[in-house]
Amino acid sequence: MNVSKSSISEPPAKKSDYVFVGRQPIYNADLTTYAYELLFRSSEDNRADFSDGERATARLLLNTFAEIGLERIVGTLPAFFNASEEFILKRHCLALPKERVVLEVLEDVRPTPEVLLALSELRDEGYILALDDYVHSPDMVELVKLAHIIKVDLPAIPSAELPKHVEQLRNHDVRLLAEKVETSEEFELCKRLGFDYFQGYFFCRPTVITGRQVPANRVTMMRLIAKIQQPDVSLDQVSEIIQSEPSLAFRLLRFVNSANSSLSGKVESIRHAVTLAGANRIKTMACLSALAEAGDEKPGELIRTVLTRAKMAELLAVALQNPSTESYFLTGLFSGLDVLLDLPMEQALAMVPVSEEIAEALTSFTGELGEILNCVMEYERGNWNQIACGSLGNAAICDAYLQAVDWVSEALADM
Repeated sequence: MNVSKSSISEPPAKKSDYVFVGRQPIYNADLTTYAYELLFRSSEDNRADFSDGERATARLLLNTFAEIGLERIVGTLPAFFNASEEFILKRHCLALPKERVVLEVLEDVRPTPEVLLALSELRDEGYILALDDYVHSPDMVELVKLAHIIKVDLPAIPSAELPKHVEQLRNHDVRLLAEKVETSEEFELCKRLGFDYFQGYFFCRPTVITGRQVPANRVTMMRLIAKIQQPDVSLDQVSEIIQSEPSLAFRLLRFVNSANSSLSGKVESIRHAVTLAGANRIKTMACLSALAEAGDEKPGELIRTVLTRAKMAELLAVALQNPSTESYFLTGLFSGLDVLLDLPMEQALAMVPVSEEIAEALTSFTGELGEILNCVMEYERGNWNQIACGSLGNAAICDAYLQAVDWVSEALADM
């Protein structure tokens, strides 16, 4: 997708035309993405305003369905939405497509007869119900009976007491979701206890196994990415780099053949493919293919996340008129290098040829590269008060994110 500098550097007159939607993945036990939780975010004050829960939910739904589009945000996966007591009682949930959403009953919703009746109606209509931030207590039993999914609030339960909570919930026909999982140890504990779904930042933190050897193809692919992204690399060099890795060459030839259906003949060489598609497009597709190869056995959401970071960083650099935008793309791309290689970031960086500026950005968020990467990461985490990117306003940052999401979806679809 070609993006001009003006497309994200000049926000329109009305900032209210721009909207934010927070998105956090929910995983299966094998780290494939099960669903996304969508959260209200404000594009004007750069933070979530929870003083009026019903208004926040209404704005989130409007932003999702009317402004951005549900498929653009979650694809074909389910979307979790927070449902306040008032929202439930007023039957607003019935306006949502039951095959696409999971209604997340907030922790402050009490099991009054009116609430139980409304939730029973929703369940009978075919809606999936989840209880948010759940901590076991006797007065919540009636809500548990109506729920399909229980989101267990890990920080609120001591680890030693967690098995007892799980055992009590196993008396009901529910699936268990561990939320706010922050470490690999918590993830492994919840897996052993039989949790079905997982939510938190744990997937970005690798489990380092002492003595484990990093597969050679992962390191090779990461080195290829670094080389291909250099701004002065020539068409001949791109061809030689691609030819050095058979699986990468095969994927690129197959892509160019399928993407150019009007060609009178088939593409039969890497040099021919580079000439037809152009260096920039080939570099992008080579990067995607190499990343997919290096990320084998890693969650698909991780690949999507680092690609979104890379493109968003590049777009922000373009908007700020910074030179060497390829460096910003590579910085965002390598922000998940530690996870891809199952190594601490410092050790991972020692295995690939990156500049000192990129290395410093990845380890300490310093320099211009680090400033933009930090903006991208804080946006991704929903830390709106921490988002800053030079002279760019919220609208431009939001626009860069949305364009990055679109680019990643298109690029992965092409692959």
